Formats: sequence, structure tokens, C-alpha cells
Amino acid sequence: MMMLFDSVIAAACLGAAAMALFARDRIAAVAAFLVMGLLVALSWLRLGAPDVALAEAAIGAGLTGALLLRSARRVPKASAKALPPAQWLGAALLSLAVSGAILWTALIVETAAIYPALVNEALPESGVENPVTAVLLNFRAWDTLLEIAVLFAALAVIAVVKPVHPRIAPLGPMMLPFARVVLPLTIFLAGHLLWQGGHAPGGAFQAGAILAGGAIALGLSGMVRPIRWGRAALAGLAILGLGAFVVAALAAELLTGALLGYPAGAAKAWILAIESALTLSIAATLLLLFIGPAERH
Repeated sequence: MMMLFDSVIAAACLGAAAMALFARDRIAAVAAFLVMGLLVALSWLRLGAPDVALAEAAIGAGLTGALLLRSARRVPKASAKALPPAQWLGAALLSLAVSGAILWTALIVETAAIYPALVNEALPESGVENPVTAVLLNFRAWDTLLEIAVLFAALAVIAVVKPVHPRIAPLGPMMLPFARVVLPLTIFLAGHLLWQGGHAPGGAFQAGAILAGGAIALGLSGMVRPIRWGRAALAGLAILGLGAFVVAALAAELLTGALLGYPAGAAKAWILAIESALTLSIAATLLLLFIGPAERH
């Protein structure tokens, strides 16, 4: 029965991806992308990766979809001219090659994974009970630090390029009461996910995305219009996560002699402090990506 369910999800993912690629109307294409993101999140849930499923639903589908919807009306219409047969053939051959490589890799790679066992063995020393958080904020904290640096670099590049950001127009009279209900819920849910990340699926990325979604809903209601000092405050919050991570790394070096090697018995407090800063930083960065680092018309 579950095999049938998984097959339906896989087929639906491919169908939604095809609709997103080939839909003539951009709004329809973005809607198909949103559906595909939710289906991919469901797929990750079926694969036993709830942390990835939460991140995919919040960032991959939700906020990315909002960014695509915001830009869909500003991009020039695509040409109605059909693609040459050579391009179709090249795309088909590339798809077959990638699919064959994935299938071949799946067949030859050993199915027994040793990494989960190593993580579970070292989990008591990490300071948290969630293995995903232990990997991201302790065992492989450098990777997460680089991810935050890349996210901030993306925001910096957008600020340097100086794109045109039209004012965010209110969506309608029903958006304000909707935002009044949603914003407190997103703040509560973000705090819950942040705290839960230490022992269950959740964490800074998911919490930050949820918090940014609530702020975007407030902006779309027309109740709050981004102003210069507001953007400056958001920019300060955007660099907070990277700055806190770097400070934690240097402080750990002074205390333990190892960058991001937390003092014994204090790892949980360090991880929670870093994740709190990351939550605000990720939320501010995603919000700035939506409204723009500066208002230009």
C-alpha cells in the first residue's frame, strides 16, 4: 500500500515539475512550483527526514514561491516561438544521462550507511538530542557557518547590483485581518521550532523561514511599509547570525583551543545561543530578499 502511495507522490512530483517548466502562464508555473515544493517536502517526510521536510516546505516552497510570485509580473513575457528540435534532443539526452547516472550510483553504492551510527555514538557529547542539530551546530558546525556566509553574500550581491524594488502593494482588505492572526502564530511557532530543534525536528532555518513568512504577510497587508531605518535594522539583524557564529568560534578557540569546540558541559547553551541569533538573521535576510535591501523606483 505504501509503495503505491510513494509511486503516486513520485509521479505527482514529476507532473508538477513538468507543469512548472511548460506552463505558458507564469502565475500557473509558479503555482505548479509551489505544489511541487510541498510534494517534495512530503517525499522527504516519507524518507524519514522531517527536518529536511520542514525546511523544504518553509523555504523551498513557501518563501521561494513568494519571491517568484513577486517577480513573475516584472519579467518580460517569454517568446511563443517553439524551441528547435535540437534543443529538445539535447535536453532529453542530458536528462537520460543524469537519470542513468543516479540509477547506476544507487545500484553500486552500499546500502548500509555508517554515518548515522557514528552520529548516534557521539550524540551524548553534542549537547543536544536531535542528531540533525548535533551535526549542523556541533560536529559539522563549519559547514553551517559557511552556509550562513553564503546566504549573507547573496544578500550583499543583491544590494550591490541595486535592482529596482517597487513598493509592495496590499493584496486586499482581507489581508490585514489575516496578517493579524498569522503574525502572532508565526512568532509562537518560530520560537517553538527553535527550542524544539535541540531534541526534535526543528531549528534555526525552519524557525527563521516561518518568522520571515509572518513578516511578509504583515507587509502584504499594507499595515507596515518598509522604511529606511527599518531596512537598516534588518540589515543589522541579517549580519547578526554570521557575526555570532564567528564570535562563538573565536571564543571557543580561546577557551578550548579548537574553533567551534564548545566547552565541556556547555555545548547546549552555546548551540541555543547561536541558533537564536541565526533565527533572527535568517528571518531578516529572507525578508530583505523579498522587500529589497533598499527602496528604489
